[in-house]
Amino acid sequence: MALKHTILAFLSRQPLSGYEVAKEFAEGFGGCFWKASQQQVYAELAKLEQQGRVTYEVIPQPGRLDKKIYSITSEGQEDLISWLTQPTEPTAIREDLGVIGLAGHLVPSQVVVLEIERRQKLHRSMAQHLQKMDEHFAKNLDSLELKDLYMHLVIRRAIRYQEDWVAWCNESLEAIERTMNDESFE
Repeated sequence: MALKHTILAFLSRQPLSGYEVAKEFAEGFGGCFWKASQQQVYAELAKLEQQGRVTYEVIPQPGRLDKKIYSITSEGQEDLISWLTQPTEPTAIREDLGVIGLAGHLVPSQVVVLEIERRQKLHRSMAQHLQKMDEHFAKNLDSLELKDLYMHLVIRRAIRYQEDWVAWCNESLEAIERTMNDESFE
């Protein structure tokens, strides 16, 4: 998946300003599945506009820079549909905690414990954030449009991902604590 497909997907739902697209990556749904800085978003929007995949309407803002509201074009939609119809492959896991697990024996256990506890809090917080994002969809499941049902399903996947991380952190902390307690009796 490329950044362009994620941006086109956002714009397929509704027109957005560049700021709103970047905010999706920073705070919203997009950040769960793809990371992009504000600079990357604006650079990609410029490329997509040059390629005819998006267009924008300029909204004058007195005393500030004009706002550009981007919309997906038919060419952009065709590009996105072409990508959507291709098989996808699972993403390779690139996880720092996996590497820490390989070499964690080189540092005091408390160093690893503190990092797992920190990550546990982060994943718990993200799960709660996602659950709030999903409240509207979950409450109105029987009357959702297809695009909103798909959004609900993907948010549910993201919630499960975060909850699985919390469960793994719990399991890891318990195992490390047991091992530390066993070693203290030796």
